[in-house]
Amino acid sequence: MNWFKSRARIRSHAVLSPYLNGVAALLMQDDGDRARVQVFAHHENTPLSADSLHRVAAEAAVKHAPLIALLGEETYQTVMVEAPSVPDDEIKSAIRWKVKDLLNFHVDDAVLDYLPVPGGSGRPPSLYVVAAQVSAIRSLVQPYHDAGLQLDVIDIRETAQHNLAMRIAPVDYAVAVLHFDGENGLLTFSFGASLIMSRRIEGRGASGEALLDKVVLETQRSVDYFERQYSWLPLAKLYLAPAEQAKALLRRLNEDLPIGAENLDMNRVFDFTGQVQLQNTMVQNAAFHLLGAALRQRTAKLGAAR
Repeated sequence: MNWFKSRARIRSHAVLSPYLNGVAALLMQDDGDRARVQVFAHHENTPLSADSLHRVAAEAAVKHAPLIALLGEETYQTVMVEAPSVPDDEIKSAIRWKVKDLLNFHVDDAVLDYLPVPGGSGRPPSLYVVAAQVSAIRSLVQPYHDAGLQLDVIDIRETAQHNLAMRIAPVDYAVAVLHFDGENGLLTFSFGASLIMSRRIEGRGASGEALLDKVVLETQRSVDYFERQYSWLPLAKLYLAPAEQAKALLRRLNEDLPIGAENLDMNRVFDFTGQVQLQNTMVQNAAFHLLGAALRQRTAKLGAAR
């Protein structure tokens, strides 16, 4: 199996992935401006196992579909490096050398993939590199194998979030998307088909007003950095994913950011007709990256550096 692979889609993928300490399945039809969610099934607080995967896959009728799963955020890192000036067949070894001192785990224990980041205004092209722990990938894959399911793609939250950004970004403008789950945040910056940069924002024990202030401060710093480093990419606005604290967080963002911020209306991207659960803000928050991963068919894929 190839990780983060980029081969052309032959038939529609379904998402079958860990979700809220359990398993969730998501199937959608994406033929127009909005993607219609056909199935959303989940079992929470159920250990990931061949049995739990098989049960949810059967319930969602995706047992024979090629599947997408999201890798746990604690099992991989993303880093930015300058694109090496080497032939294509030497990129993988060049990347491995560049990131070896940037990882929290040994590079020999990593699977590496990448996305190109365009340069401009004197800044050279970069690579957005994903380094995943081999042991974590094996632990994720094994239950699918044992259940006889076709796990075709392993994705990450950053690229799933980028998929959503591509659907709402104005033409010729970059956008930022912030997902906040009540404890931690994920901020991504996208321009066209390119995921330019991402930033994880960790709550680190903060709560209440202090937590929201921390999220806003780290977001402000990231926006300022983006506008300095990628000044040739006009940043239109920041979209805030559905969240319980959205009203208070959005007010702070609009007070402190140099760009406008607004709620990301999921109905702009998805048709939730018949999916009552997904019309709930907190469910949209929890399933945000599953929904983004399901949009993979129209987005740029990670390259291969193995």
